[in-house]
Amino acid sequence: MLPLPNQMAATKTMRAIFEAQGGAQALLDVEAGLARANAALGLISPAAADAISAACDASTLDCEALAAAGAHAGTIVIPLVAWLRARVPDHAQAVHRAGTSQDIIDTALVLQLRHGLSLLEADAAAIGAALVALARRHATTPILARTLLQPALPSTMGWKAASWLALITDMRAALRRAAADALTLQCGGAAGTRDGLGADAARFIAAFAAALALPPGDLPWHTRRAPLARLGCALAAGLGSLGKIATDISLLMQPEIGELAEPSAPGRGGSSAMAHKHNPTLSIIVRAAALRAPHLAATLLSAIPQEHERAAGAWQGEQAVWPELMLTASGAFAALREALTGLTLDKAAMTRHLALIPATAPAPAIPAMIDFACAQHEAMENQPPWTISKP
Repeated sequence: MLPLPNQMAATKTMRAIFEAQGGAQALLDVEAGLARANAALGLISPAAADAISAACDASTLDCEALAAAGAHAGTIVIPLVAWLRARVPDHAQAVHRAGTSQDIIDTALVLQLRHGLSLLEADAAAIGAALVALARRHATTPILARTLLQPALPSTMGWKAASWLALITDMRAALRRAAADALTLQCGGAAGTRDGLGADAARFIAAFAAALALPPGDLPWHTRRAPLARLGCALAAGLGSLGKIATDISLLMQPEIGELAEPSAPGRGGSSAMAHKHNPTLSIIVRAAALRAPHLAATLLSAIPQEHERAAGAWQGEQAVWPELMLTASGAFAALREALTGLTLDKAAMTRHLALIPATAPAPAIPAMIDFACAQHEAMENQPPWTISKP
């Protein structure tokens, strides 16, 4: 079977998080954390917790058989727990104590998103650094500004890069805010009432969260899905911003313009029928992601109105969206990072196109705007480490 387009563009590291074994490992990591929380409160023995944690290794799991069994059972957690109990027969009753399927699946998703978003943050930081360098280096390099796709006024390449930088800084801030709100432990029990935790529910939640290095959250969120939807929308909007940059690069790469060029690489950017072409391959990956992302985020928005304490269909509808969205994003972030770090300029073409407008100097406000955009990026870099990054 041929790979899907998003799988071809997705990075290897993001695929490892969201493909079958990575997903199974996230589920098992939650089961191990659950066992450690039970042991911390004396509800199971330390020996049982150690045995369960040691058994939570997805490399020994037949992920294809697990997926088939999960589809038959209605949730993957049922066959996963059965498998885990068989791995620790002396401690089988200690497995999954005080757990429920949605708690395990939601928290596993949080672990995957935390790791995946930390990868995107690293790419975004590198994109920002490349744009700062471009803005500083070409602060006074004149270029034609275009409005409605027509020649407008003189600008500088430094300001164009700084305006792109502002998009990246805004995206990073939005993702951090949304992730901090959404990525918390899920522990509500079978009906969202934290049944089975008794009077020590608060201590249990704290121990469970600590075992996974997650914020405990104030309340269960089985049918409170707006924070996750906002995170998906922040990511989709961010991909739109990346798409705007890629669109500009693609237009400026047109041979009749020729002011910018993506980095060349053997076997990239050619045509199967026209050997003379140099296609904007990296920008195409980014633009395709920007077009797909809003429709993926729309499913998350559609799933917000869920029934009673646990949903029948809406929650399950989200589960296929997040891997698609994160895989798509990984390819776009990586492609734009590569494009910008290897971007080349043709100053002669820039100068030639300025003849299309009356001879005037770039606006005197441009240097201050470049400085501000770069300072905003640097302020973000000087903040404490991203608190949701994988420990």
